[in-house]
Amino acid sequence: MTPVALPLLTLAVALTAPIHDDWIQAGGAAACSGTDVDFSDPQHGFASCAFSSVMVTDNGGLDWRVLDTGLQQSLVFAHAVGTDDLYAARLGLYHSTDRGVTWRELGDLSANFGSVFDVHFGEGGRLVAIQGGTLLVSDDGGSSWQTAYPGEFGVYFDELHFPAAQTGYATGGNTTEQGSAGSVLRSDDGGTSWTLLPFTHGEIVAADFFDANAGVVATQQAQMYATADGGSSWQLLGPLPDGAILLDLAHRGPEHWYGVSIQGCLYETRNAGVDWQTGYCDAGGRALAAMTVSGGAAVAVGNDGLALYENRIFRDGLD
Repeated sequence: MTPVALPLLTLAVALTAPIHDDWIQAGGAAACSGTDVDFSDPQHGFASCAFSSVMVTDNGGLDWRVLDTGLQQSLVFAHAVGTDDLYAARLGLYHSTDRGVTWRELGDLSANFGSVFDVHFGEGGRLVAIQGGTLLVSDDGGSSWQTAYPGEFGVYFDELHFPAAQTGYATGGNTTEQGSAGSVLRSDDGGTSWTLLPFTHGEIVAADFFDANAGVVATQQAQMYATADGGSSWQLLGPLPDGAILLDLAHRGPEHWYGVSIQGCLYETRNAGVDWQTGYCDAGGRALAAMTVSGGAAVAVGNDGLALYENRIFRDGLD
């Protein structure tokens, strides 16, 4: 991927009027409070839901079908390897080979303390997982796990990004009455070992990385920061629109980014955060928790049946 030229100065945020027909609410998701979403190809997608449900789509995210997993937990992670080959997680990591109808646990992670927030599926059957403040690695497809980063008190992570095969980042943090602290880890060996990097700007609530050295994060304080040197230093890009607390970030290219917020809005920038457009804001204030551009259209999911579909996907000019 082409390296990103990131501005070092604080950027002004200019909002333009939302283009309401660019984003439409998808059908069939009413019984799901979506927590994560992924696509195996442009048509077949999968989302995890609160209260033990998942949902699947066969038409790119325009319509969904909700299924009860029977796992008796609110799931927070979704990964689609193929049409029928799905993974979900929270108390443990679970695998379905029949499109979400039945599930089995991999590796007995539910015996450990902490939720499994994110899992990276790497080359050769290697998996990397976040469980609480611990980073785990498996070289047998999740059957057994070893500790790669044991964690430390008050340091938490909830997102994994591997912009290159050997280079990975874990981001997160926590906010308490004593203050807000962010956490960033970097691995240069595919997740076998990790180094804690300096980040002094508060809890990271969303992140995205474009290549091994360049990425952006959003904080609990509704600010965005960028790195161009692999997380060694961070530069303030500026405030997010409407004081948004983003829960997920995604990119189509080095300057074309999307973000979804706890306030129920979807934002978009085509110039690396200089200007933002409000694409959608939910009238009921339902939070948007996750989004993906891994399929054809960009798709976002959130609370109480809110699922958005990028209706302009086949229009001229969408890169």
